[in-house]
Amino acid sequence: MSQLSQDQAALKASITKAALIWGVILGALAGGVIYMLNDELAQPMRSIIGAGVFAVIAALIFVWRSKANSKSAQCEKCGAAFSITRTDRAEEVKSSEPKETREAQPDYSTKVSTWVEDKVEVTDTYACAKCGDTTTKQHTKTVKRDEAETVEPAPEKEAVKTSAPAAGERTETSSKSAASGGSKKAVDDGQKPAPNDGVSTSSKSKNGAQKSSAGKKW
Repeated sequence: MSQLSQDQAALKASITKAALIWGVILGALAGGVIYMLNDELAQPMRSIIGAGVFAVIAALIFVWRSKANSKSAQCEKCGAAFSITRTDRAEEVKSSEPKETREAQPDYSTKVSTWVEDKVEVTDTYACAKCGDTTTKQHTKTVKRDEAETVEPAPEKEAVKTSAPAAGERTETSSKSAASGGSKKAVDDGQKPAPNDGVSTSSKSKNGAQKSSAGKKW
């Protein structure tokens, strides 16, 4: 510890603190889950099992995060531990795109969420506190801006219109019905012609004439 500079010691303390926080959080979650799943056991046994899981998970997370972060803080050039710190960060917006989501509400209205999504290229510069070697790392992140929410009211229901036919339409239909009925009646009357009195009279006259001629002959 005496070989570390003030900056290196501060970086080591920061790494240790972050690893400890992650270990406690994840260990507590794991211990709580195990405690609830063993509800058939007696209360003291459940507490002991939960505490044991918490301790194991917290220790594993702490060791893992400490080693990973300590390795990242070690200079690849000179090998000094806890010597790499970030000295600069530059962000550049590469593209922007408007976004929108629509969510139906129980009252049939629509909640509209809008925002602009920026794709940002981040360039971090790291330097070794011992040898001064610098390195850069780049990554892309997504940033939301200009977020807004509006509510579109529910659409009004159109009234069902059940209007009666127009007067002209009724008249035309009635006229067509009357015409159809009249034509049908005329056809029916034509199929049953009335007796032709003129024809019967002519027949009778002809027969009478024949009888008269016969009488005169005799």
